[in-house]
Order: sequence, then C-alpha cells, then structure tokens
Amino acid sequence: MINLAISMPGQFYRDAITKVLEKTGNFRVQPLEEHTKKTQGGENLGYLLTARDGPPNMWNTPDVALLGVSVYQGYTLRERQELIQELKTRAPDCRIVLFVDELVSPEQTEGITTLRQARLIDGFLYASGTMEYLIATLESI
Repeated sequence: MINLAISMPGQFYRDAITKVLEKTGNFRVQPLEEHTKKTQGGENLGYLLTARDGPPNMWNTPDVALLGVSVYQGYTLRERQELIQELKTRAPDCRIVLFVDELVSPEQTEGITTLRQARLIDGFLYASGTMEYLIATLESI
C-alpha cells in the first residue's frame, strides 16, 4: 500500500484523483491542508507530514507527495520549491511528484525540468495526461 499525500489548487482535481487512486487498491490517499496555513511552531510544511482526516494512528509521513503546480497564488513553482526543500530535509524518503497545470509559464516549465534534472523531484505529470498514466507513474515511483 502506497501512502500518498495530495495537495492541489482545486478540490475538483484533488477529489477526482483521490477517488481513482483509491479504487486501484494500491493507494491510501490523504488530502492536505492548504499550504498557506502554518503549524503552531511556524513551519510551513508541518501539515504536509500529517494526514488531515486520518484516524489517530494513521501514517504521518507519506511515501509519495503529489503537489499541484499552477498559476494560482500558493501553488506557483517558487512556492512549491520552498515546500520541496523542506520536505527533502524532514522526510528524505518521501518521493515528490509535481502535477502541472498546462497554464504555467514557460519559465515555470523550465524550472520544473531543472528540478527533475537536479533530482529534487522524482517526476512530474501534466494535468492533460490520462488517469492510467498517472496511476502507472505513481506506482513506479
């Protein structure tokens, strides 16, 4: 079972992806709090390491984090890079996959490619891809 944390700019994508992944039987998916919220200690990533709706003994470090990247404030590549750096420090075994909105700028697209080449992320997917491709990619990571 793959523990996957998901953070998307819209509830539609988050809910649709969660449903499809859970139907495979290979994923346990937890939606994340909006990343603009901070923990009591002031860290901007503490919520990422704790499932929002899970039972008391639910996993608290995901195997994979699926992070949406968009043009919307709070989900830009620059903001995601900050989260990626902290996640790499706090949960080095967690795989990071970016889910990219096709509306991102060419600069953001280049930045995503650079992150992958530097091995700071484990993969990226475009929102226009099929669910089958999404599932296969997440299972292979």
